[in-house]
Amino acid sequence: MEATTPATGTTGRTSTARPVALDADRTTGVVETGVTFSELYRGEYEALVRVAFLIIGSREQAEEAVQEAFVRLHGRWSSVANPRSYLRSAVVNGCRDTIRRRVRWRRREPVLGGPVATTDDPDELFDALARLSPRQRAVVVLRFYEGLQEAEIAAATGMKVGTVKSTLHRSIERLRKEIEP
Repeated sequence: MEATTPATGTTGRTSTARPVALDADRTTGVVETGVTFSELYRGEYEALVRVAFLIIGSREQAEEAVQEAFVRLHGRWSSVANPRSYLRSAVVNGCRDTIRRRVRWRRREPVLGGPVATTDDPDELFDALARLSPRQRAVVVLRFYEGLQEAEIAAATGMKVGTVKSTLHRSIERLRKEIEP
């Protein structure tokens, strides 16, 4: 089995992907849940990319964040008790890092013009999600798209349960103001 990791240049932009070979004995290793690394990869990859896309807003960067999460998990495969939870946390943290880098990069670059529309069809919900902070967006996506409970979201994001609840409440209120006329 081969996994691909996008190679990044000095500017942080994604270039062509290069294959990364995985050790055969690690990919056939079985964790407590009875799932091999290969099965976990095939079963979780697309769902995690969708979650990352909703947080980041870019398919390429979402795929990169998920690939990095799988690479990290692969290195710790024998010591991770709950690989799905580890992956979800790694993806959310990877998305945060990507957004942080994007914000720093935009602050250094001169503004050349306004935003350019990428599609003809407006997506009101996606636009409203994009206006939330990365933390709020992550909480909303994990709650309503992934269907996680507050305790699971807290574990994935590193927040306290009370912080998750208040962040979710403020996020919903902001979304209502953005979407409702």
